[in-house]
Amino acid sequence: MSQSLHVKRISEMAILVSLAIVIQMIMQPFFTMPQGGSVTVAMLPLVILAYRHGLIPGIVSGLVFGLLNWILSGMPQWGWWSFIVDYQLAFGVFGLSAVIFRVNRNSLVVFLSGIAFAGVLRFVAHYLSGLLLFGEYAPDGVHPAWYSFTYNVSYMVPTILLSVVIGAYIWKRLKAILTEDLLNDNLF
Repeated sequence: MSQSLHVKRISEMAILVSLAIVIQMIMQPFFTMPQGGSVTVAMLPLVILAYRHGLIPGIVSGLVFGLLNWILSGMPQWGWWSFIVDYQLAFGVFGLSAVIFRVNRNSLVVFLSGIAFAGVLRFVAHYLSGLLLFGEYAPDGVHPAWYSFTYNVSYMVPTILLSVVIGAYIWKRLKAILTEDLLNDNLF
């Protein structure tokens, strides 16, 4: 791969991660849960990045976003395990949507499925975190598994639905850019 393609890929990754951070910062104040989690479409730029550049750049960008989100959210007080599960795992999985996109890069249904897939994987990471790390916050008489499920569903389902709706809305405008063969070796 030529040097200019490396620079173009890294630049695009930086721009899309930055866009995701800006979206997160703008939307987060509108609906944030007491112990973390908010309804936001910050996952869209990261899923678009995975769509465009493949698995490894998608995972790396999700990890970078997770680190920046952790720093900016003021959540470092929750500890290292929360950082690993709620920020690195939960956002690193966005890159796995590249697996879905290999089916058909020109399909709206596949694009929306990739968004939903990334959202479900993020939900699983947050659910496991709630179950394993934050079960003590479950109200008396409520099993930690149920508490984690209902807590995380309350913001992840709206996040996934909103991301899918906006993804469908912007698909026509993005399709030419997303399917452009910028790099032949997409690091899958």
